[in-house]
Amino acid sequence: MYPWEAIARMVQAQGVEFTYGIGDSHLQLFAARTAGLRAINVRYEGSAPFMAMAYSRLTGRPGVCSASTGPGVANMVPGALEALYACSPLVMICPAVSQQTEGMGEFQECDQMGMMRPVTKWSVRVHDINRVGWYVQRAFSLAMNDQPGPVFVEIPNDVGGDITHGIMVDVETPRFKPVERLRTAGDPDAIARAAELLLGAQRPVAIAGNGAMLSDAGKPFREIVEALGIPFATTPGGRGILSEKHPLALGLVGMYRNTVAKEYLKNADVVLAVGSRNEAFQTHRWKDLPEGARLIQIDISAAEIGRNWQPEVPIVGDGALVLGQLLEAVGPRGGSHAGFESLPRIVQLAEDKRRLTEEVAVECIMEERPVPAKRIVHELSAVFGDSTILVNENGSQDSWSYFFPYYVVGDNSSCVPVAEQTCMGMGVVGAIAAKLAAPEKNVVCVTGDGAFQMYMKELATAAQYKAGCTWVVLNNSAFGWPKHYQMETVGWNTTSFDVQSDFEAIARASGCHGRRVESSSELRPALQEALELNRHGVPVVLDVPTGLDMSHFKRAE
Repeated sequence: MYPWEAIARMVQAQGVEFTYGIGDSHLQLFAARTAGLRAINVRYEGSAPFMAMAYSRLTGRPGVCSASTGPGVANMVPGALEALYACSPLVMICPAVSQQTEGMGEFQECDQMGMMRPVTKWSVRVHDINRVGWYVQRAFSLAMNDQPGPVFVEIPNDVGGDITHGIMVDVETPRFKPVERLRTAGDPDAIARAAELLLGAQRPVAIAGNGAMLSDAGKPFREIVEALGIPFATTPGGRGILSEKHPLALGLVGMYRNTVAKEYLKNADVVLAVGSRNEAFQTHRWKDLPEGARLIQIDISAAEIGRNWQPEVPIVGDGALVLGQLLEAVGPRGGSHAGFESLPRIVQLAEDKRRLTEEVAVECIMEERPVPAKRIVHELSAVFGDSTILVNENGSQDSWSYFFPYYVVGDNSSCVPVAEQTCMGMGVVGAIAAKLAAPEKNVVCVTGDGAFQMYMKELATAAQYKAGCTWVVLNNSAFGWPKHYQMETVGWNTTSFDVQSDFEAIARASGCHGRRVESSSELRPALQEALELNRHGVPVVLDVPTGLDMSHFKRAE
């Protein structure tokens, strides 16, 4: 058996359904002929890890991608960087030039391990092909367990073979047992202390971070907040843990908070944080922990405990297991799951949210030209509704999609955000992987024109695989964030595009449907048309000219 054939079979045995890369990589070649595995061949290697991240986010399984030697591997470095900060379990298996000519100037020879070490949990070279099963198994184990993250495995051509140069190697069928995800519970004494804090709280608030999503903690999170009547907010990575239509939902924290979330967190006496580093964007640069509040921090990694705010009760463990332990410790002393809505603070919360929702609706009904980004996002939320996967970029205008209730992540819905590095284009290509992973869901990416242009080369990939998703391009002909700061500081900018691409024409030339939307009255019909086309496997690009409105961030301060 060829080594790369064996590797493809091991990937499939792990329960992974897709591999991502350019078709010239050895793994993609054999994945295309492996039952139960589907090779998604992209136009650019840099798209592969981003697509693998989106797949992992939505399925809970590791994402697998590959690239050819040298520049192919180098193009995957930004994706590995984003995956490291997203704690996304990513397995990258790539060839390397032959060891027999290493250092002699071989074609595409470079220090791939040196490039990948700073942006992975583990980077390793396979020296003996008879141990390939051990290496692949170890890669999946490290990617999935403790704090998840990306790993890189390189296989030199003289070890694994190089079909493109006629170098063939045989290997006995490796033994491979699918890697299990290992979960750890919390210290019982810490659990008891946390339960007492929560039971005694008058104004508790819970925060669900990315780690809560990675641990699949939706069910126990719902049970604990409903049992104790705890209003909850999320980080971008925790968004989707529960529907934002839930009576206890506050929206997002930190940079993306609304006025209601701001007040409830400001006045909290106990904060329960699950799976969040409490980093800069999630805390308004560390200003948001309410004075005098007592913090319970739950995280899978001891290294994240107290990284920023010092918790009164630190608990190291899997978020889902720890929340289950907390629920058991609270026991009958907690409230009824059906009775939390009658609590005075929750009655007041309902009124506060109703008022906020009405204010936003009135704000977004204004007729302006170009169409304000907040109105575009608000209309999108109304049309796509429940059972939708929102895939985010992180530019100046697409950030409106992070703000509840401009956009509401509803019932049976998910969110695929970028991580702290906010590599531009992750959401653009992530939308394709999201639709392939969950074809029954609506999928929409809200992106600025800057990020879209970096990765619109993959529109043809979406058309090829009939990935019926929609890109809403908020087009202000600039890189909005730099333009804003340049104009605020020195009064001129160097990021505006004097020549802008015709996204409608590019979409059609790539096998997708393209439409330019220039007025508010066109917006809803265009979104409805996009949704209907998506249901027939047609990808859609909506090019919507907009301005540069940064009021969402000023309002959150």
